[in-house]
Amino acid sequence: MGFINQILEGSLLSQERLMEAREQYSPISRPLSPAEAFDRWTRRISIQGELSIAREIAGLTDEELSAMEAEFVRCPKRPGSRRTQSAVPTGLSFVAIGAISLTLQALLRESTTAGYQVVQMASAACVLVGLLLLVGLLLVAIGVVSAFSTLHLELNHGTAGLYFGRLDEEHPWLFKTMRLSRDPAAEEYRQRVLRERGWLRGVDFVMMREVVRVQDAADLTLSTRLVAERIQLLPAGEASVQKARLANERGGA
Repeated sequence: MGFINQILEGSLLSQERLMEAREQYSPISRPLSPAEAFDRWTRRISIQGELSIAREIAGLTDEELSAMEAEFVRCPKRPGSRRTQSAVPTGLSFVAIGAISLTLQALLRESTTAGYQVVQMASAACVLVGLLLLVGLLLVAIGVVSAFSTLHLELNHGTAGLYFGRLDEEHPWLFKTMRLSRDPAAEEYRQRVLRERGWLRGVDFVMMREVVRVQDAADLTLSTRLVAERIQLLPAGEASVQKARLANERGGA
């Protein structure tokens, strides 16, 4: 029944639809180990939007983020369920036993030296062999379906690792974050995180990217006249130098 429930929850009933119906609400009543907490974040990433989950993760303390980072370093690949991992080899074993038994029965029936009692025992074993084959094929099918149903969790396990990882020389989002920091609003966010929380992490790249996106969207609401005036203006210091230069040119003329 455990395998059946896993398949139903993972594929037929759509966990995403169930979580949407209760607005992603899934409270916990006990402290979680790092492995359990990381798995919970992985599942939340699989059913929530990028910005929504980034806001939650960005609110964690540096100690909590470090614990999740250490868990990803310890286990960079999502550990599968023990029942799912054993389903395929167990099923193949049953199939192999059934196939060998069928072969032995065929040999005994064709043998001229086999007695009536042996043949009768082999015939009675046909029922058991058939059951073994059915159970084996069912376990193989369950293992394969379970693997496909959890593929998105395997991918989101890596995404969670990117979110929790420090933006050091090994992080793939390092240079992307550097480019975002050229925006004043994103740079303000970066400095605030360093002052209040500590290390910048992958999740901060997502937040800085959203800050820049919102700022760009706000700029698009300006009137074209105002934008044109801003484009034609020099900084205050350079404008003064330009006016002085023009005045000298006119005086000399």
